[in-house]
Amino acid sequence: MTVRCEPTAAGAAVGAQVVLAMAARVGIPPLAADRLRGDVLEALQAAKALVELRCSACDDALSIAISTPGEGLEAVKGALDGHGAEIADGAVVLVSRRTPLRSV
Repeated sequence: MTVRCEPTAAGAAVGAQVVLAMAARVGIPPLAADRLRGDVLEALQAAKALVELRCSACDDALSIAISTPGEGLEAVKGALDGHGAEIADGAVVLVSRRTPLRSV
């Protein structure tokens, strides 16, 4: 799924909600999914420019790529450092995996 987010609070909020929905789709637990949503919201706001947010889901992981023109990539990466984000091919890329459940 690809979403273009305007550099406004509403645009960032829409992108963050897409990430939350996709995280739920792959089974990321609610608290982890909400943390990811909040960090993506912060990252989209930090870009201060039009952002293209690409999300893809597989059975146990959510891949996110955020591209923006100019210097915004470093700010986006900084907001997502807690998720192991990296800059590759002109985008900030991260993969969030579902934590397997264990019996206790």
